[in-house]
Amino acid sequence: MKIFISNAIMKIPFLASFLTIAIFIVPSSFAQVSQLLMFDDDDCSWCRKWDSEIGVIYKLTTESCQASLHQVKIGKALPNSVSINDPINYTPTFVLVHENKEVGRIVGYPGEEFFWSMLNEMIEENIPQQVQDANLANCKNT
Repeated sequence: MKIFISNAIMKIPFLASFLTIAIFIVPSSFAQVSQLLMFDDDDCSWCRKWDSEIGVIYKLTTESCQASLHQVKIGKALPNSVSINDPINYTPTFVLVHENKEVGRIVGYPGEEFFWSMLNEMIEENIPQQVQDANLANCKNT
C-alpha cells in the first residue's frame, strides 16, 4: 500500500502528527483477516490423527495468530461470506482463507513436520507482511 502525503499537509503540525500516528495504528486493523478451515468427517482417521498431533496445540501457536482455525464438517455450509476455489472431496482438507477468499489448500494430512512447513509456506506467500506483523503484535500466544 502506497501512501501519498502532500508536503503542504505535512507543514500543518497537528495534521502531520495525526497522520503519523494513524499510519502506525492502521496495520493493527488488518489483524486476523485470515482463517484456516479444516474440513473433516467423523469417519476420517487422518482427521483424528491431526486432532491429536496438531489440533490440541494449534491455538497456542503463532500460526493460529495468522489464521484462526475453524473446523467444518464436509458437506456442511461454509462460514459466512467465505468462497473457495474448488469443492472439498477429501478429508482432511485445510483451506487458508484471506479476506474471505481461498488463497491456499492442503489436501490430506502429510504428518506433523510437513503440515507445519506447508502451512507456513502458504501463510508467507498469501498473507501480506504488514498483516502478518499486525497479527503477531496482537497475538496473545507469543
